[in-house]
Amino acid sequence: MGAAFFAIYYFALGFSQFQMQENRPPVVKIVAPTTNSTFSWSSIIPYAIHVLDNEDGNSEYGEINPTEVLLVGKYLKSSSEIKSYLTKESKIDYSSLVQMSRSTCFNCHRAKGTLIGPSFERISAKYRKNPKAIEILAKKIINGSTSIWSDEIMPPHPELKVAQVQKMAHWILENNSDPDKNYFTGIEGTINTKEKPVSANEKSVLVLTARYTDQGINNQRQNSKEAQNTLIIKNN
Repeated sequence: MGAAFFAIYYFALGFSQFQMQENRPPVVKIVAPTTNSTFSWSSIIPYAIHVLDNEDGNSEYGEINPTEVLLVGKYLKSSSEIKSYLTKESKIDYSSLVQMSRSTCFNCHRAKGTLIGPSFERISAKYRKNPKAIEILAKKIINGSTSIWSDEIMPPHPELKVAQVQKMAHWILENNSDPDKNYFTGIEGTINTKEKPVSANEKSVLVLTARYTDQGINNQRQNSKEAQNTLIIKNN
C-alpha cells in the first residue's frame, strides 16, 4: 500500500507542477480608438493598446515590450467584407512578423512610409520579382549592408539564424503589396489614414487588430500563447 500511495502522490505532485507551469494566454484590448469611433480620410488616428499577461506583466506598468505589440490595419470598401477578411486573417501565420518585432527591424523600417531605412512596401516592390530575392535579402539582414537605398548603414544581425531570416524575407515580399493594409508596432502611436480612394464610399471601414504573443513559461518562449482584439471603425 505504501508503494501505491507514493506512486499516486508523485503523480499528483507532477500534475500539480504541470498546472502551475501552464502558460495562460495574454489579454489584449484596443482602448483607443473606442467602440463606435469613426475615421476620416487623410487624418490622424491616435491608438492605444493594453496588454495583460500572467507571466509577462502589465503594459500599464511598462512590463510589456512595446515593440512586440502588433497592430494590423485593413481598409475595406464596406462592412459586408468584414467576415470574409477576418476569416482569411485567422489563417495567416504572423510568427515571422512577431520575430521581426522582437529584433530591431521596426527600429529602422515601417511597413509603409520611410523611417531610417526603406519601407517594407518599397523593399517588396524592388525585389518581389527577383527569383533570388529571399537569398539576397537574408544575406543583407545577417551581414548588414550600405549604399543600397541611401548612405545609411544597415547593421548586421549575426545572432539570427538563416532559417529565421529567410522566413522574415518571405514575409516582407509576400505581405507588403496590399495598399489597403498596414502594420504598426507599439502599445500607442498614430495612424495616418489614406487619402480618399476613388472607389471609396460612406460605407468604408477600417479594421484594426491588435496582437501580442507572450514570452512563454519563464521567458523561454516555449508554448507561447497569442491573443488578439479587433475593432472596426466606420468612415464618417
